[in-house]
Amino acid sequence: MAGYALKASYPTVQTLGPGLSQDVVYCTIQTQPSGVIAQIPVVSTTFDQNEANVMLGNFADAIEQVMENTAVISAVGDQQIDPNGTLADTVIFTIGYPAPADASTQITGQAVVPVGYLDFSDAEIGQASLGNVDDILNATYGSLRSAAGG
Repeated sequence: MAGYALKASYPTVQTLGPGLSQDVVYCTIQTQPSGVIAQIPVVSTTFDQNEANVMLGNFADAIEQVMENTAVISAVGDQQIDPNGTLADTVIFTIGYPAPADASTQITGQAVVPVGYLDFSDAEIGQASLGNVDDILNATYGSLRSAAGG
């Protein structure tokens, strides 16, 4: 299991859609060993009952697993507006082509992964999520390869 350090947390309200919200504690972690800083909302009752450690650990593990991909250079947490017009948490992975072995001619792109895809803890759901993440990374890598004429 990868480690993480909780860097910050604060209570807020997460809007899930029109008229639908929940109380959350917004947590910023730094994964170990890669040092990726990312954010994830944790339902307040989960956080208050000291059960967030498992969720945050699973989130850190998933990020670290993606960081093992040889085309991934770095990653950082971000927020973007989703199709419903609400803020959505993401992790942006910087992808390099060709893979980092030849950095002198490398071009890069960003693979934007929704935070919801970064929990591989449940075997069945985790495999589907990992597949979604792989699809996003592969699409970015393919676009870079095409742009480079490869």
